[in-house]
Amino acid sequence: MRKILTVITIIAVIVLFAALYKVWERSRIVPVKTAMVVIPEGETVADINQRLQASGVLSSREALPESLEGYLFPDTYQFYVSSSLPVVEEKFSKNFDAKVLPIVPQSDNLKNIIVVASLVQDEAKTPSDMKIVSGIIWKRLQAGMPLQIDSTICYIKTTVPCLPITKADLAINSLYNTYLHRGLPPGPIDNPGLNAIEAALYPQATPYWYYLSVSGSGKMVFAKTLDEQEQNIVKYLK
Repeated sequence: MRKILTVITIIAVIVLFAALYKVWERSRIVPVKTAMVVIPEGETVADINQRLQASGVLSSREALPESLEGYLFPDTYQFYVSSSLPVVEEKFSKNFDAKVLPIVPQSDNLKNIIVVASLVQDEAKTPSDMKIVSGIIWKRLQAGMPLQIDSTICYIKTTVPCLPITKADLAINSLYNTYLHRGLPPGPIDNPGLNAIEAALYPQATPYWYYLSVSGSGKMVFAKTLDEQEQNIVKYLK
């Protein structure tokens, strides 16, 4: 009987120690920190890197490459703090593929769509204006006219604020300077959202060839002729 009680006692002690060991092991587990990062529409790779570094997702020595400009889909992301750069890139890539690729016909040139969408994103604020601006951009491209888009100048300028655009700015030697070079810039100038991408895919046909944004109001004014555009500049911007 004593032997049985001794065995039972030993088993109980072993079970107790096992339970205590599990509690101790759990207490040693450090909770993994995560960070929610909101990427607004129209931010550049440089902007996004600042957000990721400020939130602790990437270290100050790590940064997403500029080659991803246009393909970092604006959204809310959850990352582990101190993530590796490949993991962050993969999460952005999978989200872009899931959100953008299904709406872009395979027959379309994806890069051109994203480039136009990035221009539209920076130039217009509302979905309706985006479609009109997109129509003007595509029409000017087909006609061989220079796009002359200020936001492409802002992309290559190093001074802040960008506006107003000066004569010196218009002479910047860069393929992104759409005043000097015809056609699309060599790549996107920001990371567009769905409204801008859809506008690039489905532009609205209008008689307009020109547009301008009224400073501070977000209102856009469209013109059919260069004379009308110049009148609008005097009326709204001077």
